[in-house]
Amino acid sequence: MQEKYQFDGQRPDEDVIFVVKRHPWVLASAGFISIALVIVLVLFILFFGLSHITAFIIIAIVLFFLIFGFYQWFVYNNYLYVLTNQRIIIIEQKGLFGRKITEAELEKIQNMTVEVKGAIGTLLNFGNVTLRTAGIDPVMVMYNVDNPYEVQQKIIKYCKNYSDNLNRPVIR
Repeated sequence: MQEKYQFDGQRPDEDVIFVVKRHPWVLASAGFISIALVIVLVLFILFFGLSHITAFIIIAIVLFFLIFGFYQWFVYNNYLYVLTNQRIIIIEQKGLFGRKITEAELEKIQNMTVEVKGAIGTLLNFGNVTLRTAGIDPVMVMYNVDNPYEVQQKIIKYCKNYSDNLNRPVIR
């Protein structure tokens, strides 16, 4: 059985419907950089042999690889999209010490767009879900989500449920 997700600032009568992360493909750039570093490492050993200089370079590359990998994983793991029965929350992790949290009440969502770009996005089924809201920040984007059409349909369903409970129209 899956544990219920809870977060700071959650309202007492608020239930989390789902928590979505960006698609793992966003980590591909880190993977490509890691492969390039391994190739550079092998070339250093082949051309210069093992010496004090190449040992230092190997240690520097491995250390960079570990720090860079941790940084990419941390940003990926803490970049979240949360749908509750009352609102949608986008938590954007901006580096190790920066975070931007944007939220909109379900009743404020006016329309949504799903955009899947390119062959990789189509094959791996990930893309952006853009929410237009009535508010100060009228556009919210959920970048690179897995199954964007499914995410859109779940949001529409809960917007409709929320509006039915309030007896108001939703998503005009």
